Order: sequence, then structure tokens, then C-alpha cells
Amino acid sequence: MFKSTYFKAALLSSILLFISCDKDDAPEAENEMEVFTKAIIKVTNLSDDSSETYDFEVEEHDHDHDHGVLVQNQEGDDHGDHTEIELESGSEYKFEISFLNESDPNNVIDMTDEVIEEKDEHHVFYELAGDGISYATMSGDTLDSDGNALNLVTKWTTTTETVVEVEAYLIHQPTSKVGTTRDDFGGATDVEIEFEAHVEAE
Repeated sequence: MFKSTYFKAALLSSILLFISCDKDDAPEAENEMEVFTKAIIKVTNLSDDSSETYDFEVEEHDHDHDHGVLVQNQEGDDHGDHTEIELESGSEYKFEISFLNESDPNNVIDMTDEVIEEKDEHHVFYELAGDGISYATMSGDTLDSDGNALNLVTKWTTTTETVVEVEAYLIHQPTSKVGTTRDDFGGATDVEIEFEAHVEAE
């Protein structure tokens, strides 16, 4: 009787230990895919603090966050008709870009917070096709753990009258945060928008 009771107790302990180990070995659930439906750029003239806000609808990009593989959106860029941002020559501006998920109108999510939270895995890059405009990092921007600016806040400087095509990217898991073209950064594209910067004389 004693041996039978001992055997049952040992068997029960083994079963419980197996279940416990099985639960511990269960893989963690993957993070939900980030969804961006709108990008917003606020442009402030640093000389007089006047500002304009521009909204951009964003189409979904299919990409592999785990491996950072860039997959181009087969339907093209997320701009539709060109948005024109009007600037004055010989001026400085603050550009602030933010992102929303409006998939559920009753629960709009500010995705900028998630970008900041995952600052090591994101970077904003503006690709300019033309001269007369340049941009640089600006105080007040978020820095990643290596001290690289995310470019959520940038300072733009204009020199002469011009029209410059600009493509703005939110890049996920970039392989580099330094470059002059989109290809230099690698990674996956979370958001891609396009606008024309029109610089006119004051």
C-alpha cells in the first residue's frame, strides 16, 4: 500500500513538472504589426512662430519587422495628389512630423508615442531632389540609445527660390542611421509620403 501511494505521488509530481516546463517553454506572442494611417507635418516659421499643418493619408506597407527587409508598396507612394508646402527664401523652419492610427475612429492611436518608445528601431529620413533647401537635427528631438536623432523634429533652411520634391520615410529597423539616399538606411518602410517644397521670395 505504501509503495502504491508513493508511486502515485511521484507520478503526479512528474506530470505537474512537465506541465510547468511546457508553459515556461511556450513562445512569447509576437508584437502586433504597427499600423499607420496618417502622417502629420507641422511647419513653423522660426522668425515669427507662424505655422501650418499638413495631413497625409498613408497606405499600408507590407514588410517583415523581424528581419528588416524592405518591400516596396506595389501601389506606389502614400501621397496621391502632390501636397505643396510653401516656404520663404532665406528663412528657417521647424518641421515636426507625427503619426496616427485611425483604423478605429472611436479609438485613434498616436503612433508617435510608439515610435519614440522604440526609438532604437526607428528613423525618419527626408530625401530631397533639388537644391536651395537643407535640413538638420534640432534641439527637442528624441535621441536613440546611441545618441542618433530620430528626426521627428528638424530644422529646415531655405536659401533661394526653388521647387524641391521631398520624400519622407519612417524607417523600421534601419541598418544605418546615416545616409543621403533611402537605400543607405536599409530596414523596412513603415510610412512613405511625398510633397513639394515651394520656396518663394519674401
